Amino acid sequence: MYRVIGLAPIDTLTWPSGPLWKDCETLDEARDLADCNGDLYAWVYVYNDAGEILYESGSERQQHGRIDHSRGTGPKT
Repeated sequence: MYRVIGLAPIDTLTWPSGPLWKDCETLDEARDLADCNGDLYAWVYVYNDAGEILYESGSERQQHGRIDHSRGTGPKT
């Protein structure tokens, strides 16, 4: 069993506020759900039964990935 948790909804005016909380049977199903909701929540995590984070998604993670990536492409001095 895998649990998908989404925190900090982005659009609280048109979308009901509160976290995403759903259990999935397979890791692939959980990752797909996390990716589909990545634009709706700042952070989306997939946990296993032991409480370990197996996958991260969400708009904040994507933003940090862009920032980290852009640092590596700057001019070298």
